[in-house]
Amino acid sequence: MARSKTIDNLKGIAFILMFIFHLFSLYDATVNTSYHKNTILNIIGIISRTLFILLAGYSLNASYKKYNEKFIKERTKQSLKILVHALIITLLTYILYPEKFIKFGVLHFICLITLLSPLFIPYKNITIILFIISIFINYPKINEILDTITGYQVHSRMMDWFPLKKYLPLLLLGVIIGQNMDISNNKVLEQDIPLVTNIGKNTLNLYTIHFVVISIIYNIILKN
Repeated sequence: MARSKTIDNLKGIAFILMFIFHLFSLYDATVNTSYHKNTILNIIGIISRTLFILLAGYSLNASYKKYNEKFIKERTKQSLKILVHALIITLLTYILYPEKFIKFGVLHFICLITLLSPLFIPYKNITIILFIISIFINYPKINEILDTITGYQVHSRMMDWFPLKKYLPLLLLGVIIGQNMDISNNKVLEQDIPLVTNIGKNTLNLYTIHFVVISIIYNIILKN
């Protein structure tokens, strides 16, 4: 199955919006300003996160169609790859922003769901049931680690937080869209837009690189 330029272009757009948002939010985190409260910037962040998570769900289903019997092996391998990137972000923010370092951000969230996806991706009815449950479920209080993952309670400040309670329904919606319709050949978005398309093909690496580079630059320049 060939890569879809439509999906790559949408991922590229999501990343560009996220990059813009992080330019200001990481500035805020470094010098305690409040650009993150700006209405336009907040809208950019919301659109970016929403698009990114929906596409993650859609792409999981596309991966299942591509790999089929090898899906579990491929997803496990991909989950471990994402975990490495997530741990880099956690370590970096722990060093540079110890009072609000990222414990369960977007990469941690996608890593977990990617690992669990073989349990529901092949089954449309189960995915719909999980989607409905994810909307209404009230996660119990367990401990600080699991509460952070589920979204029951935030026990400490974090620069980035993607709990199951808030983002699992959105990701499952992306899976359901992928299970029931093909949006990969949109006449407008299927065009080759070199910069955007290439960004979309490399969002995982670019996410980690841009986060690391911006954080380090801000800490070198703004704290000296």
